[in-house]
Amino acid sequence: MYYLIPHRFRWMLLLVASYSFYASLSGYFVLLLLISTVFSYFTGIAIEKQETKKQKKRVMLAGICVLLFFLGWFKYFNFVNDSIRALSGYMGWHYALPYQELILPLAISFYTFQAVSYLVDISRGKQKAERHFGYFSIYFAFFPQLVAGPIERAKKLLPQFKVEQTLQVENISYGMKRIAWGFFKKTLIADRLAPIVASVYDSPDPTGSQIVLATILFSIQLYADFSALSDIAIGCARMLGIRLTENFKQPHFAVSIADFWSRWHITLSTWLRDYIFVPLAKGKKKRSEIYLVIIITFLISGIWHGAAWSFVLWGLIHGIYRVFGDHTKHTRAKMAAFTRLDRLPALHTWMKIAVTFLLVCFSRVFFRSGSVADAFHHAKLFLTPSAWNPAGLIQALELFSLLDLVIFSFFFIIVQLFHYIERKNTSTWSWLSQRPAFTRYAVYILIVLSVLVFGASGRGFVYGGF
Repeated sequence: MYYLIPHRFRWMLLLVASYSFYASLSGYFVLLLLISTVFSYFTGIAIEKQETKKQKKRVMLAGICVLLFFLGWFKYFNFVNDSIRALSGYMGWHYALPYQELILPLAISFYTFQAVSYLVDISRGKQKAERHFGYFSIYFAFFPQLVAGPIERAKKLLPQFKVEQTLQVENISYGMKRIAWGFFKKTLIADRLAPIVASVYDSPDPTGSQIVLATILFSIQLYADFSALSDIAIGCARMLGIRLTENFKQPHFAVSIADFWSRWHITLSTWLRDYIFVPLAKGKKKRSEIYLVIIITFLISGIWHGAAWSFVLWGLIHGIYRVFGDHTKHTRAKMAAFTRLDRLPALHTWMKIAVTFLLVCFSRVFFRSGSVADAFHHAKLFLTPSAWNPAGLIQALELFSLLDLVIFSFFFIIVQLFHYIERKNTSTWSWLSQRPAFTRYAVYILIVLSVLVFGASGRGFVYGGF
């Protein structure tokens, strides 16, 4: 339909598709999405009409406060309320405000962040206020990336809606491949690991080895789940001629925590950098002040991920990682030179990858645990030396049935082969397109049939809850 109708009507189709998609998943909150859209639209115009930078900033801050109020009310009210109640109980104070039954509107975190970036960019003079309400509404609710990103900037997305896209076989082909690859990772990796990870983290008395194995598997599950969602979003948009931002670049091959955050949920990382870190760090010269801003930025990242103290602790851990990594950078380089490890660059790189991955895994104990008490209990088990006993880890593999272990291992190896090709080439799909037709179609058929025959389904996307 998109390519059959005239370009001037396509925005209507995209808008109907986006709102229909959102209504099918979260019908109660379509009105909130519309109200947020209308408010952001008129606030952007109001900012642009202001004559001085001070006036622009004042209107921008007022607009952001309203948007954050919506986000805070639905996502954080009970978190703050329960925290105050717990503190009051500990201090012996009377606190009578009860728990409120609030449902978290789908995608509110993602479209709020897009709205905030839009208003800030107008205030900074980097973006003109969009006058076409239809195009702006699509930017706010574009269905491929509405649920969980990528978090796009108006400067990149809005112009693409206005350009007349022509039907190109290359876009259709690439989009279908990315969608299929997303389903491959989701159904054959993420959803096969999810019940195994849950069986350990929901258990009242898991062993240390089980926690270690489940946490490593959860890291694989989370990456497969979220990157799959980004693949599907990018593929859907590409079939319409729209190019979304790549959100992942093999983060588990990062050589440091800084490198990890340049590869993981890239659009969130760059958003936090541009709209939290840079403004707070402006004018700061002391390293200690910069480090404090880094900690604050990661705490905000933690709070954004979930209204629970376990997420706050997860963000704090990553902030500490980042500060410690920067502070010890020269010392670690000297240690590598002293031990002559720097003369073995391949070994040195893989050691850094392994250490970074294990640090990320440890932080995800707090991300996955249901409460702070559970998180500290699981973290203690994770750090117990006996938990890393090879015999215990092998025994923990009993969480898999033999058939499930074989199936998961086979498809996990395929994913790693794709990653290997991608590290050697700019794109696995470009590399594959240069192979003989028999090879190409054998791979495509393998992907599709594997999903249909062996794919596990029925679980939502993890980041749909954020």
